[in-house]
Amino acid sequence: MSASERLKILVVYAILMAWTLIISFPLYWVVIGAFKPQIAWMGTSKYVPWVDFKPDLLAWDWLFFSPEAVKTFNAFKDSVIATVGGTGLAMVFGSMAAYGLSRFEYRLGKMRNNDIAFWFVSQRMFPPAVMVAAFVILYRELGLLDTRLGLVIMYTSFNLPFVVWIMQSFFASVPRELEESALIDGCSRFGSFVRIALPLAAPGLVSVGLFSAIFTWNEYLFAMILTFVNVKTVPLLVAGQMETMVYRFWNMCALVIMSALPSIILAVWLERYFTKGLTMGALK
Repeated sequence: MSASERLKILVVYAILMAWTLIISFPLYWVVIGAFKPQIAWMGTSKYVPWVDFKPDLLAWDWLFFSPEAVKTFNAFKDSVIATVGGTGLAMVFGSMAAYGLSRFEYRLGKMRNNDIAFWFVSQRMFPPAVMVAAFVILYRELGLLDTRLGLVIMYTSFNLPFVVWIMQSFFASVPRELEESALIDGCSRFGSFVRIALPLAAPGLVSVGLFSAIFTWNEYLFAMILTFVNVKTVPLLVAGQMETMVYRFWNMCALVIMSALPSIILAVWLERYFTKGLTMGALK
């Protein structure tokens, strides 16, 4: 390797390292902010624990053991219900719709299977803010405002187009001969869908499930508009910390870390199953 090539590689690595530090600094700021005492937030910025300040657990004591901890627990409970319900229902109905579009021929006027699938995904092309007013009126008439059921229905409808669009291509890649063999052996069509198609499409299920869960967990607009008192998700709880007269940044940092942990854990946990699904599909 010549000296010029080594220099180019060195420059590239230097740029990548600098960019990594830049994009990682906000995360570092939040993490150390959760352990900074109140006095450390006053005056000049302090970024190095045990050098610029002595860490404490005041923010975590507020998060878990103060009277405000009940609000935090309720917000996490509401977010978990909305995420599990919205993601789970979207995956169930979306997978069945995608399987039907990949295995049967449908005709809706001039629309065929690909047109129907595109119609599904086209529902996500509209900015959510365009539909807020219509949903508020509809939910008011149905009595779904400020309810967990209303959030679950909302997130199911928003996740469903993405699930149908992605899973159709995964089911289309599953060899039909495997399902035909199962049908000959006496398996029902639904049985072949559950026992053959779904396991082979596991990577797609993991991908759309992870995407839908993260979107639902972090969604803010509809949670803000459609809920008021009885239901409050984690993003609303984090945003609500800015409504007080005094900004307690240490508390906000701890809350942000706790709100990000489920998404991180879910991504790390499902990455293993994603790889297993790929391997299983290859072996089948």
